[in-house]
This record gives sequence, structure tokens and C-alpha cells, in this order.
Amino acid sequence: MNETDKQDVIIAPGVAESIVALAIAQVEGVAQIGSKTTMVNGGLLGALNKKTGSSSVLILEEEGKITVDVHLKLYYGYKLQEVAAKIRATVADALLTQACIEIDRVNITIDGIIFKV
Repeated sequence: MNETDKQDVIIAPGVAESIVALAIAQVEGVAQIGSKTTMVNGGLLGALNKKTGSSSVLILEEEGKITVDVHLKLYYGYKLQEVAAKIRATVADALLTQACIEIDRVNITIDGIIFKV
């Protein structure tokens, strides 16, 4: 294949959002992605729900820079800065390895703390 035959691969936004949500769900201390009542650990994965995913994970491109905005809730007892750092690293790695997307920034909004019962 010569260079004129190569084409750019386009990834649908929903796919990238799902990659981000699934990566975040693996981080210890994350209780819920988004503001819905579906729990990440111990129930259905709310990240796969289109309504939850679209409102809780947003990927934006501006001037060639990719920004990921995430809304989530954490479990009580975890250090917020440590969980946020792990989320940023996990999201950046997941998008790079699975979709060849390099991101500039991950903005994390913690909407609340959930107590384990």
C-alpha cells in the first residue's frame, strides 16, 4: 500500500466515550459515573447506558487539542487527589492504546461522595 492509499480512521464519539467510561470504571474508589443512580461497582455499568455516557463523559476537540470532561461520584474514604490522578492516567492510557488518541487534559468533576453500606 502506498501513501496515497492510506486513509485516516475516524472514531465515533460514542466509542471514545465508552472507552473512557470503561477505563474509569476500573479505577478503585469510583462509585458512579455521571449523576444517574446506576452504580459502577456492584450493579449494571452505567457507563454503557447511552443516556448516562453522553451526560457524564464529554470529549471535545479545540484547536487540535483533545479535552475529556468527566462527572462522577467517589466512595468515601479514598483520597480525592490520588483517585483523580489515577483516573487521568487511566483515561489517557486507554484512549492512546485503544484509539490512538492523545489527550491534552482530563477535567474531573466530583459530584458527590457515596458511603459504602
